Amino acid sequence: MPLTEDSILIIKVFDYEKILKNKLLGEAIYPLKDLIRLGAQEATIALKDRDGRVGESRLNLYLEYSKPTLDPDEDMEEAGALEDLGGAVPQDEAEQEVELTPGDPTAAKKKKSVIAAPRSTMDRSKLSTKKQDFQVRVNIHEGRKLMGGNIHPVCNVHVGKQSKHTRVQKSTNKPLWDEVLFFDFNCSALDLCDEPVTIEVLNSRKIRSDSLIGAFKFDLGLVYESTDHQFVHKWVLLTDPEDKDSGAKGYVKISISILGPGDKLKIPPKSSATDDLVDIESNLLRPAGVQLQPATYTVKIYKAEDVPKMDTDYFEGMKRVLRMQHGDHDLVDPYMIVSFAGKKLKTKVMHKTYTPEWYQELNIGVQMPSMCEQLMLRLMDKDHFNKDDIIATHFLQLTRLSSADPDDEGFLPTFGPAYVNFYGSPRESIMDDELEPLNRGCGEGCSYRGRALVELQVNIGQEPSKDELIRDIDSEDLARIPSFLRRRRYRLFVGFLEGTMIHPVDNQVEFEISIGEYGNKFASTTMPAPSTTQPTSTVYDGSHYHYLPWGQTKPCVMLNSQWEDVTYRIESLNLICRTIDRLEGHLKDVKYLMRAKAPLAESAGKLIKLLDELIIDLNEPLIPPPAKLYTDLDKKMYALRGDEMKRIMVEAVNLRENARDIDQAIIEIDSYIYRLQQIATEPQNSIPDVIIWMLCGNRRVAYHRIPSNQVMFSPKADRCGKLCGHVFSVFLKRPSVPDKSNAKRQWKLPAKLQVFVWMGLEDHAKGIQHRPLDGEISVFAETYENQISLLSKWTTRAMPRPKWSDMSGQMKLPKEFFATPPGWRWATDWFINPNMSLSYDTDSGQSVFQDDVFENQLRAPGSDWPSAKLFWTDVTGEEAQSKEEIMCPQGWEWIDIWTVDLNRAVDEEGYEYCLDQSVGGFVPVEKTYHLCRRRRWVRTRKRNPDVRQQAAHQRMVKAAEEGWEYSRLFTTKFHLKQKTMDMVRRRRWHRKMVADNPDRDAIFIIDPSSDAIESAAAAANRTRGKSGDDDGTLQRTMITPTVFLTYKEPHTYQLRAYIYQARDLFSADPSGLSDPYARVVFSRQSQRTKVLNETLCPTWDQTLVFEEVEFYGNPTMLAESPPIVVVELFDYDTVGSDFLGRAIATPIVKLGGEHQMAKLNWHPITRGGEPAGELLGAFELYLNEGAELPFMPPTRNDVYQVPSGIRPVMQLTRIEVLTWGVRHMKKFQLAAVNSPSIEIECGGVILSTVKIKNAKKNPNFDTPSMVLDVFLPVEELYTPPLNIRLLDHRSFGVKPLVGTHMIKSLQEYRRDPVAMVQTIREKMLESGFGDNEYSLEMESADEPYQAPAAPAGEGAAQPTSTSGEEGEFKEDVDWWSKYYSSSGNEQLGRVYREKGYENMVVFEEELENYFDNFTDLAQSFPLFHGKRHEDEDLDEDKAVGYFKGTFRVYPLPADGSDPPPRMLKNVPCNQLVEVLVRVYVVKAFELQPQDPNGLSDPYLALKLGRFKVKDRENYVPKNLSPTFGKMFELDGTLPLESELRVQIFDYDLLSGDDLIGETKIDLENRFLSARRGVCGLPKRYYIAGPYKWRDAELPRQILEKWCATQALPSPVWRGNSQVYVNGKTCCLRDYETRGQVHKDWGPPEERLALYTLLDLGLVPEHIETRTLFNPLRPEIPQGKIQIFVDIFPKSGTIPPPINITPRAPQDLQLRVIVYNVQEVVLSDTSFTGEKMSDIYLKGWLKGQDKKQKTDVHYRSLNGEGNFNWRYVFPFKYLPAEEVMVIKKKEHFFSLDKHEEKYPVTFVVQIWDNDIFTPDDFLGLLELNLNFMPKANKFAKSVSLDDLPDNDKGKPVPMVSLFDQKNVKGWWPMYEEGGPGQPRDLTGKVEMELEILSKEDAEAKPAGKGQEEPNENPHLDPPNRPATSFLWFTSPWKSLRYIIWNNYKWYILGGLILLLIVAMIGLFIYSAPGALSQKLISQI
Repeated sequence: MPLTEDSILIIKVFDYEKILKNKLLGEAIYPLKDLIRLGAQEATIALKDRDGRVGESRLNLYLEYSKPTLDPDEDMEEAGALEDLGGAVPQDEAEQEVELTPGDPTAAKKKKSVIAAPRSTMDRSKLSTKKQDFQVRVNIHEGRKLMGGNIHPVCNVHVGKQSKHTRVQKSTNKPLWDEVLFFDFNCSALDLCDEPVTIEVLNSRKIRSDSLIGAFKFDLGLVYESTDHQFVHKWVLLTDPEDKDSGAKGYVKISISILGPGDKLKIPPKSSATDDLVDIESNLLRPAGVQLQPATYTVKIYKAEDVPKMDTDYFEGMKRVLRMQHGDHDLVDPYMIVSFAGKKLKTKVMHKTYTPEWYQELNIGVQMPSMCEQLMLRLMDKDHFNKDDIIATHFLQLTRLSSADPDDEGFLPTFGPAYVNFYGSPRESIMDDELEPLNRGCGEGCSYRGRALVELQVNIGQEPSKDELIRDIDSEDLARIPSFLRRRRYRLFVGFLEGTMIHPVDNQVEFEISIGEYGNKFASTTMPAPSTTQPTSTVYDGSHYHYLPWGQTKPCVMLNSQWEDVTYRIESLNLICRTIDRLEGHLKDVKYLMRAKAPLAESAGKLIKLLDELIIDLNEPLIPPPAKLYTDLDKKMYALRGDEMKRIMVEAVNLRENARDIDQAIIEIDSYIYRLQQIATEPQNSIPDVIIWMLCGNRRVAYHRIPSNQVMFSPKADRCGKLCGHVFSVFLKRPSVPDKSNAKRQWKLPAKLQVFVWMGLEDHAKGIQHRPLDGEISVFAETYENQISLLSKWTTRAMPRPKWSDMSGQMKLPKEFFATPPGWRWATDWFINPNMSLSYDTDSGQSVFQDDVFENQLRAPGSDWPSAKLFWTDVTGEEAQSKEEIMCPQGWEWIDIWTVDLNRAVDEEGYEYCLDQSVGGFVPVEKTYHLCRRRRWVRTRKRNPDVRQQAAHQRMVKAAEEGWEYSRLFTTKFHLKQKTMDMVRRRRWHRKMVADNPDRDAIFIIDPSSDAIESAAAAANRTRGKSGDDDGTLQRTMITPTVFLTYKEPHTYQLRAYIYQARDLFSADPSGLSDPYARVVFSRQSQRTKVLNETLCPTWDQTLVFEEVEFYGNPTMLAESPPIVVVELFDYDTVGSDFLGRAIATPIVKLGGEHQMAKLNWHPITRGGEPAGELLGAFELYLNEGAELPFMPPTRNDVYQVPSGIRPVMQLTRIEVLTWGVRHMKKFQLAAVNSPSIEIECGGVILSTVKIKNAKKNPNFDTPSMVLDVFLPVEELYTPPLNIRLLDHRSFGVKPLVGTHMIKSLQEYRRDPVAMVQTIREKMLESGFGDNEYSLEMESADEPYQAPAAPAGEGAAQPTSTSGEEGEFKEDVDWWSKYYSSSGNEQLGRVYREKGYENMVVFEEELENYFDNFTDLAQSFPLFHGKRHEDEDLDEDKAVGYFKGTFRVYPLPADGSDPPPRMLKNVPCNQLVEVLVRVYVVKAFELQPQDPNGLSDPYLALKLGRFKVKDRENYVPKNLSPTFGKMFELDGTLPLESELRVQIFDYDLLSGDDLIGETKIDLENRFLSARRGVCGLPKRYYIAGPYKWRDAELPRQILEKWCATQALPSPVWRGNSQVYVNGKTCCLRDYETRGQVHKDWGPPEERLALYTLLDLGLVPEHIETRTLFNPLRPEIPQGKIQIFVDIFPKSGTIPPPINITPRAPQDLQLRVIVYNVQEVVLSDTSFTGEKMSDIYLKGWLKGQDKKQKTDVHYRSLNGEGNFNWRYVFPFKYLPAEEVMVIKKKEHFFSLDKHEEKYPVTFVVQIWDNDIFTPDDFLGLLELNLNFMPKANKFAKSVSLDDLPDNDKGKPVPMVSLFDQKNVKGWWPMYEEGGPGQPRDLTGKVEMELEILSKEDAEAKPAGKGQEEPNENPHLDPPNRPATSFLWFTSPWKSLRYIIWNNYKWYILGGLILLLIVAMIGLFIYSAPGALSQKLISQI
């Protein structure tokens, strides 16, 4: 990893302690900035203690640095593996820079800092949340440098809640496990990434509580984000989880892969023999805990505003009644919760306030880097009785608040001080709110719910204490806040031009505009504003939807609000967004040209223009933040955006100058878009979104949110919002919680609006907002006059509402109450202005309407009906005119006469009966008690279009005469025509105002204290006194005027919608098809196309003409922003229609004089946000005001077609169809498909095959080749899809549709047969070959081999032996030699390559993947049936069958000349063929375990039709990567038995065998293909030797057949060294350039034919690697298998098979003689104080674990030991793989021995023998006998540097015992010191190692130790010193050699002293007696 100028070197000095924790002595930090520049440097630095004080210690350093040159691919792979996500960081310091993985489009451009941005290279939020099957494979390879001595390590792996472990490896610090552990999950990809993974290594010898050696932990997200979702051969550092500072505990090498649906299984490569020399640290993952740094996230919560009411006012009213509370209080008790990284803190509760002020600071302590990427702010309401309510939730995305780009220095997350806006459910909803999850942040909030002023800071260094978690904000921070609270006045203007696509509603519709709390009609805390439109009744559009008849008076909304001045943020954001929009638009054009096969120059020119405009856009400067108002984030984002835009600009300039490939340039530009999108965010935009609400009555129905920056105005056009000042369409949606159950409900659009929106500062609002609309804004005062009907007279007496009121009737508004606001004046007097939407009758929008009237009869009880009273009513029972009195309305005409409606539940005369008409309950059967009956008369009329406008005008004039609206009650819906039951009426009065000062608000203040209102009130009282009206109390209030945008006259347009076709629609019928039709909605009109039955690719070829489409405003403006066209597709059903999708298009506006024809384009169809097909259409909008319009399109069946200038140019095209047959047909409708036929449909022309008589006997068609001539478009872009349908012919003529398949594009099958033939003839003449030239002449005499080829199939390949010089134990050259060489195993294939043989091809995937699935003759098309929804995948397992065939598409001559020759004429015979199939199974890899022990007992099973083979008795016990080496022969009949299944089962003794996995092979495709997949072609043609030709045909025969099947001329030969085939001349000398010919090669013409065949792309000799799948988990690989298959027709010659039986291991014997040891560590101390050891040695072959011991050399006082001891180890050896083969039972109760392979490693250990305590381990030596260090002749020259993995990295000469046969010398023995600690030399051993074959061992017998026969060589007893003995078995020796030698002088001195003492004692004892005697004797 290269250093940067910010890199530092950290040095820590510790005091080493064996038991206690290492003590830190000092630490030093040294910057490496100068080292990068100088390359080498010396320095002396001082150490600092743990408190940071400089001590007296110094470090002298010498540093060298060379910049690494990393391979880009390796660098990217390493960087992807070392991301600090989920718990792992790089080996370097946490601040080290790492590159992003290739999953990020900016991978090559950006670098991220681990600390600065704790985020992943993959946006995990975009991962699928759908539950799927995943499999995690953990391959534990080996361990190194594990802490401890003589340990028995075992590795435990925990993934999520699952745990598995490896086998125990005994007595080693370098365990070799090489085991694969499998973990299965059924969850979403998002949840899987959060699953933790723990790698633990334990010592199985210790008790459980003390067995852990070390562990490593991370999460699966780290692996999932790596390349191919896998780690390959990564070392992980083990540490103590409870004490990471204790250092490393060892290393484990692992490979991890995650397999999901559709992922390919990649086998990690095997470790090489030189892996012992690999540096672990260069590919190491370290635990993140080692690098975590404490940090504090400080969130300052200042205050909030606009908090909604959360409590009902019921209890507040009760408190006021009970005098428990005085005055009104705010009904909310808010507080704030801050949550991050699983920690939560909350502010104090502010009671009874909508504007709480907390001024608190919340400090959250975390460890950096943190995986959490968002900080949650949740506004809560304190509830004293129930659970606290959630007001709203806001998430701060930390990735948007920080930067990790080292070029920009990066920065930690920061925010504010700034307001954050909260959204959720509507503010009016308090209790039982079904939208409450929106307040939790689940889904898009539909309503503004307040804002809060917050600030975020992150400080690294320490976590807060408990007392610092919550505290008040400092006064200094509070003092700087007012500068951020400065408000400015903004004005929002919205003009509603159209409201269409409205579904039927039960009340009038109005729309509300709000921004924040401003404009909310239900809010009481803000000033009133004209924020809602007038309630309007909807009108039927004549087809399906309703619209709002606004006409020439368009409702407008003008809304004033006050917000912070954040224009500098919004304008910078809009500038980047405009750049992205332009770039995406231009790039879309370039991609369209590429898809349409446009000339390269045109596409390149468009691309250059794109780059030029991009460079200009990126040169536009951003707005710097103001000096006193900017935040830290403003400053850093300004720098970040500027630097990123400069980098992109430089790259764009380079791309423009150096681009050579358009496709690569498009990829690069896509990365520009991605990078610009990353900086096109503004988290500090404190202005809320603009929300448009649709209200029906007072109920909120649908909404739409518009980000405020998109409509914000700027004086500079490039910095305006993209929607500001433009007319655009808005699709409203219903507020809902994300839920799949609501998906169908969300498909229906509540309404579509066409609006004009402008928002900006009030300083910019003077005349700007309405000028582009070309209309006049009119402001009116509005009041309603109300009357009630009493005694059939209209009066104002006894009314429930005032005579003059607002529309709701709740406020009294006499005309006299209105006074002009300041700055405004009256322009007109009061006038009647009725609501014209009421003038539309029920027949509005209808072209045909049916009038009805009911004839009613009443009778007395017992009387007859003829005498009954007759009267006429409508359906509601109200009195109506008789049918004779009903006149046809103006503009209509009758089309039939009055008839009785019998299509109802009535009797024969049309009557229905009931007891009483007012009660209802009509029934069709007469009873005697029935007193009333009625029948319905109907008559149909149609509209006369000539008088339509005139009648509408007269209707409106009549409505405006009086303007009364009638209704039964004031609370019910009003209508224009008076009815009998109407009891109330009202009419609307308007008075227009004009503004003298546009800056003043038009707000009427109704104040009862004013003199004018008092006089008006008195006059009103006098009038009311006369009329009897009841007066109410007049209160001061404010009301808003009504605003309209008025136009004089509309402009009339004509829309022509050219609906040509659609493709890939959803199937909605049980048949698997649909009956689609399209409904086109434009403006206030909608029409539909004809219904096409049973198709998913309909071709309507229809033009829908929309006449008299009216638009108001300037036509030029409409051309700049055309209204959109909505095309909805439905499946027609008798009852209802299923929604298929919706497409949106923009018409081409032609105002006159334009001659450019519209072009058909494919428009995407979506349903619920998911792709649902494509629509091919075009749309033209003509201004129809006197200009001459184009002629109407031609008609067909009374339907307009798409005109010839727009419809695609057609040409006669031939589609050759090869209908080979059907395969794998499943049952349909519980019956087998026995007699299928195929229909091929394209362009409306259908070609049908003859039915198959019996698909079970022969599933092929009798006539495979057919021709379909059809007119198709010349441009491929417009070509209709080709549909394949399969029908089954059953009894009684029933032909159900079984399945369908659609081919979207025919480009794959297009050919030009004329050009192909002409090209071959021209090349043939150019090469000098005549048409009939053929001469087979042999080469000159120097041709080494002239003999004819041997007959095919003569003899099998026999292996040959190598020469003796290659070693006695080396493998023979056979098929396995070829396999190893071809597999890339350089060591095992060395002999094969030295002999000059060629490799075969080992394919890493299925063979068909490399040869286009062998579909050159026929493809398999899956057929699907049934109803498919958008959430269902197109899985081939759901196919009902397959159609096998292919197509050839080419144009026919336009002049009618003879067609070209057919291309599918030389097809093979499609009759039944009997074949012999040979399946060679080589190996299997990574099989899924099936047994509880984590292994399997695999065996093979094959199935071909009814022929089954199970090799159960030859199962391989306990193996996941078995080597089979089997060949199976199966008989089959094609195509009846065309699918070969190779299965691997797990053998079970008691229960049924489990299927591990299977693979399927289509033998028929291989047999029919011209690629010749029946038998691979070798690279050389041998007629003898081990690799003799094994095919049934000779190469020349194969070449002749290939030319015939390809419709090519036969090969033309010139002699036997040149041949002309397929336009190419092939010469033998071009392939055999070495000048030497092998003795086993065949004739030259056969060799040349073979070389030619290989050049033509025929299948070479190969082994294919196939993936196994299990039907229970069809998308998860279960392992891989290597096989190859040969297919031979039984009618020809069948060659012998190949022998691929695995080699048997050889019986060898290892003899090791241990002579002496020296310098052994003396671990014991005798009671005499001497250092000594009782030395003995253990030896064994690793894997056998059968240890042999020497005898004990007792009392070694100088570290020397003498043994002369022989170890004898028989073992089985496999020379080809250089491994030892061991077969053993896993435990006592195992039934079978399983085979394991180990490197031949001899382990010898030296021990100190103890009697009463466990023996002490002193050291060891491990020797890989194939790669062992060379022995030393003398012990004094032995050191640890003689080992291959020495600490100095010194190269060591290595030898192989199998080559040397006998090795003798000295080797070092050592004890591991743990990771990071050196080894200790614990002794030297002299040994002799010898390898013997079984025969040699029997000829030269030798016993173990010194047992008989003690020969070869004879071992004398060791010459040990006399001091070597066991003390308690030889007491006399102990006295002599232990006591006497060490204490003899002490013993002698003691004896002398004892003698002296005895003499003195005797003297003292005898002296008195002697003296007494002498005295007595003298006396």
